[in-house]
Amino acid sequence: MKLSSKIAKLNFDVRNKFFQIYNDGILRAPRKWWQHIYIIYHWTIFEQVLFLVNFATALAIGIYSFVNPASVGTSSNTLNYIIATVSLVGNVTDIMSIILSSKKRISTFTWGVIACGTLGVSSLLMGAVGTGIVYVIVQLPMQFIGFYLWRRQSVNKIQVEPKKMKWWMILLFVTIILALTTGFYFLEKMPSFQEFWNGYSDQIQDSPVVWFCDSLDLVLGTAGMILMVMVFKEQWIIWIILDITMIVLFSVNTQPQMIALAVTSLINSIYGVWNWRHETKLKDYE
Repeated sequence: MKLSSKIAKLNFDVRNKFFQIYNDGILRAPRKWWQHIYIIYHWTIFEQVLFLVNFATALAIGIYSFVNPASVGTSSNTLNYIIATVSLVGNVTDIMSIILSSKKRISTFTWGVIACGTLGVSSLLMGAVGTGIVYVIVQLPMQFIGFYLWRRQSVNKIQVEPKKMKWWMILLFVTIILALTTGFYFLEKMPSFQEFWNGYSDQIQDSPVVWFCDSLDLVLGTAGMILMVMVFKEQWIIWIILDITMIVLFSVNTQPQMIALAVTSLINSIYGVWNWRHETKLKDYE
């Protein structure tokens, strides 16, 4: 093989590997410059529309936070602007991660690392200490574990084949979720725990509904990540319930920007249920 051919092959392999990481994990890198920028080029029309709607929602919320910095919830406008910027990055990358997860793509965890890091930082800056710790201590390491397990179980190093839980596994998971939710509900009623969990955020209301939804969100968020890294289809039922409880929680706390994000996340979860019911078909773009 000529040197020029070897260089061309090496160049293609490098571009191919890089493209699998930052895009959708398809087999061929785009050939036109604008396809590199428009990284959802090879998605279906529905997936492109879904992403653009989600992106527009996140961008609108980001702009709203900049125009009305007091809506972020801290007493410092400078800090509010920083939180709004970091949250915008976190929301967009979280959307990418969710959609890629519904497409069964391993690259979901690449975006998930950025999302967990930025959302964790913004939560800590807002004073939601408990939520920030969950993002940084629980969900961020799970992204690396998920990447390893998905790649190990994948036959093509790009996509995974979903698995179905046995009846006793479902019963065990439901029992653990109910037990932990009950425990955290009573823990939420303790003033010392509320002060730790919510920090100095003045947008959090104390009520039985908030305590229950917050406890359920914490447990379901962890349970959903566990089922996700284990490639179980039932994870999407967890995410749907989680999104619904988040809508209720943010409705009680009157946070319309968070309600919008929860609604778009719910739509993505419903799409995930539909998509994971079908067999994986890897497309080879020549």
